Amino acid sequence: MFIERSSARIRLVRTLFVLLGVIPCAGLGGWATLRQSAGHRQAIERRCGQVLGLGVRIERVEHLRPDAVRLWGVVVAAPAGAAVLSLPSVDLESSSTEVRVRLGRVACTPRLARTLADVAEQWLRQPARFPFDCVVDVGEVSWSTSDARPGGEAQGGAVVVAGLRVECVAAEGSRAVRVVRRDAGGRGDAIDEVRVLASAAAEAGGGGSAADVRLEVTGSLATPVPVGVLESCCDAEAGSFACGKSAAFSGRFDSWYEGGRWSGTAQGRVERIDLAEASAHRPYRLSGDAALAIERIEWARGRITAVDGTFQASRGTVEQRLLEGLVNAIGCRPGPAYRSPLGEQVRAFDEAAGRLRIGPYGVDLRAAPGRAAALANVRGTALLEEPPAAVPVSRIAWLMSPAGSVAVPASPATGWLLDLFPESFVEGESSQNRGSSEQAVRPSRRSDF
Repeated sequence: MFIERSSARIRLVRTLFVLLGVIPCAGLGGWATLRQSAGHRQAIERRCGQVLGLGVRIERVEHLRPDAVRLWGVVVAAPAGAAVLSLPSVDLESSSTEVRVRLGRVACTPRLARTLADVAEQWLRQPARFPFDCVVDVGEVSWSTSDARPGGEAQGGAVVVAGLRVECVAAEGSRAVRVVRRDAGGRGDAIDEVRVLASAAAEAGGGGSAADVRLEVTGSLATPVPVGVLESCCDAEAGSFACGKSAAFSGRFDSWYEGGRWSGTAQGRVERIDLAEASAHRPYRLSGDAALAIERIEWARGRITAVDGTFQASRGTVEQRLLEGLVNAIGCRPGPAYRSPLGEQVRAFDEAAGRLRIGPYGVDLRAAPGRAAALANVRGTALLEEPPAAVPVSRIAWLMSPAGSVAVPASPATGWLLDLFPESFVEGESSQNRGSSEQAVRPSRRSDF
């Protein structure tokens, strides 16, 4: 028995099979192939590079779910072309208003810190370029003092801390970046936190309508952060803080940027100061380990207006020339061990400690409590004793300028004091010589005071 067949029915079934089966499968296959193609990967590289303003290379793209991808073998390069960060994988999830990024382990070098600080500044200042919020979760961060390698693993001498969260949000005309680290369980108050808030502030005076960006930066760091990383975040040249590569800072700060100048206050502690590295490019050489406790430092419109802190150093050496400079310029008193019986020009010391205050009254240097008047001693005998009174800030110029040079704030060797302190601080006693045609010179002995 034969079943009657209709050619029209056969053609209909075949057409439906092609339309509902073959074509969708071919489309899905082509779409999947396209998403794994080099062109698709390069398009993501270009998009990431345009957003960051940096070069981005990706080895492979894995699509986890709609609007969520995993990027394998990610390398981020600075505008000059040098790689600053290399990561095995990055998870990226996006929506119409927010981008979420998850990283595993990052070694933050000074060069990477400077690059990320530049990106954060662009995010704060260019809302049209970054119209979305961004959250970055980092599983583990290591603060490294070396730029030798851009890898994601901790380098030699790195300090490993728990993960960080970076939040970039915009609301009501202001934009903010918040970096926070909580306890190991992710609960409780933040242990380390830095906030940067950018808002439009109308320029005072002039009657114009121009607007300037006001920045407010506050932070609390319980985990010591290498000074080299802080220099990079502050856009300062390497070695500007003169503490050595191993030095680390912890403490609190509150500053604001307006009218082209920074103002603010800070307190904290700088540990593991290497005096040999710190003095490598200074007129006098020292060695030993030191720590600095900053009880208060204030600056206004880019110039330091108050300093109050203590210092302590142990088992090091100091040049005899520096001891003499402290006596002649700062007014310190020679101790019983001030001169070496053998005429040594590099003197050993067991401990040095004291308190330093700088303000409108000048430079006030005092010995640490319980040490009588000794600023430094060797084998229980004082090398140097505290001065009887404060001296003008201009005496720092005398101390730091090369021997035989003119030591006034306007000289090339010491002009940096005008940028570091208010002019009224620096002028001090040199203002008394304004009517004289001769410039003030460094005293060569105590009787010159």
